[in-house]
Amino acid sequence: MKLYGNAHGLAAIEAMCTSGRLPHSFLIYGEQGTGKKTLAWYLAARLLCEGAHKPCGSCKPCHNVEHRQHPDVQEVPHSGKTGGFSVESIRRVCADAYKTPNNGMRKLYLFTDADHMTVQAQNALLKLVEEPPDFTYFVFTAQSKQAFLETILSRVSAIGTSACTEPQCTQALLDAGYSGEDAARAVAVFHGNIGRCLEYLSDPAVQETVALTKKLADSIMNRDEYALLAALTACSTDKTRLLTALELLDRQLRDALCLRTGANACIGCYPDGAAQFAQRITLAQGERLHDALLRTVQDLEGNVSPALAVTALCAGIMTENA
Repeated sequence: MKLYGNAHGLAAIEAMCTSGRLPHSFLIYGEQGTGKKTLAWYLAARLLCEGAHKPCGSCKPCHNVEHRQHPDVQEVPHSGKTGGFSVESIRRVCADAYKTPNNGMRKLYLFTDADHMTVQAQNALLKLVEEPPDFTYFVFTAQSKQAFLETILSRVSAIGTSACTEPQCTQALLDAGYSGEDAARAVAVFHGNIGRCLEYLSDPAVQETVALTKKLADSIMNRDEYALLAALTACSTDKTRLLTALELLDRQLRDALCLRTGANACIGCYPDGAAQFAQRITLAQGERLHDALLRTVQDLEGNVSPALAVTALCAGIMTENA
């Protein structure tokens, strides 16, 4: 299992596994695409490996984990429109957790993409996480620790992930079979985020969203209300796509404000646009525009109509950018 970057996460796992007080519950959190699931499966291999140097990558447990076929590693299925976990699924885990492992000395339950785990599901799992059997372990992945109740957070060991360097990301894309040209094109958009670079190269919808984000940025810079509303409306029928476009637009805004203050740490998908934006916006305007984007995201997550949300956003942006 090849890992790129995340040296901090690997060091944290190694320290926990060799401390003599191995925790039973882990939370791996970080931005989408930064290798949370990869690190979770690495942790599974580390805990189940039978080799001398763990994970050895050659023993049967390591082989089974790498191929997602280990009988003592269960990836708990998602349910519902938001991709959470049903209380029924949690109850099945609670019942199964006390059964001894099939092959080795440990068993693991993986709750991946657990950002939408409901309060009810977390409460149903709480007692088991608090007092698990000696052989049972839990690994959660999420973009933010804020997705969890304090009662859960107090019982897990949290490990953060982050994007790797651009050279590391480029090498990962080359190793995945992409050309140098494709790798450079993806890294120019998503920098050291391997997961999002891979998604960009394989999914035309992501490429379209990136192009749309650039249109949004240009429309704001040119104070073109019609073009801005048209671009926002174009993605308002797909809430996921709209949320992604707003996230990428906010990164453009962040880059522009950094440039205005003399910093040059680009994380957005449109560096040239950020440079132009920096010349046309004040810090106060940038703060208000960020607040407008944040309110729109909150409205969308609160089930406000996307059409109404983008209309209000367009009006707000034009007012702040007048």
